[in-house]
Amino acid sequence: MLHDPVLPMRRRTALSLMASGFIAACGGGGGGDAGPVAGSAPVPPGGTDALAGGTPQPGAVETRRDVAVWGDSLTYRMADLLAPMLAARRVYNGGVIGETSTEIARRQAGPQGTSRADWVNVFWYGHNNQTESDRIVADLAASIARLAPGNHRFLVLALVNQATAQEARGGEDYEGILRTNRILQAQWPSHFLDIREFLVTQADRSRWDDDRDFLRDVPPASLRHDAIHLNDEGSARVARRVRNELASRGW
Repeated sequence: MLHDPVLPMRRRTALSLMASGFIAACGGGGGGDAGPVAGSAPVPPGGTDALAGGTPQPGAVETRRDVAVWGDSLTYRMADLLAPMLAARRVYNGGVIGETSTEIARRQAGPQGTSRADWVNVFWYGHNNQTESDRIVADLAASIARLAPGNHRFLVLALVNQATAQEARGGEDYEGILRTNRILQAQWPSHFLDIREFLVTQADRSRWDDDRDFLRDVPPASLRHDAIHLNDEGSARVARRVRNELASRGW
């Protein structure tokens, strides 16, 4: 659970997305397994596979170069934007709004994960139980262990801290989140991608609010539409960073 007693992440997510028109544009949120690619029909339970260009391809031939992305609301939009960046490759959007690391891992343990165990997998867990370091690490370890034997093509993305008093530099949860990321890096040093630090360094320090956020060590205001959720530009930068990382590894 988040520390904000007034507006926890599940409610804040829905309100923020509705305010930005995102839910209307993408065809819904909340209880589905993943959001549809913009312009497509509503996605059935179980997520969506899309080829570059965002067109769902039921029954398309799976290849080992396809990519499954697992996470929560931050993943939801990022994976949607990643799909057209990976030419001729299917991208499974396993981002579900409001889910904890345990809920994500439980989905990944089911048929949707089993059928993609030999794909490239990207894991971005923990933004709805960010103070449960041991649980996040254990859930990621379980998900990674379920990949196909010999499939070592996976990325573990760092947990992102919110631009709140609790999670910014000096806040009561700040050090705990950074500690979790250090554990993830130590556990999977060849697979860890510090997306939190990447986002912090994207600040435009000529803007007073971005400069403030840089000093607070949180993602910049110019890339967010609330304290935690990235706007389209922020999500696109994460997607490009992931794409570039996959390319650099030849995955």
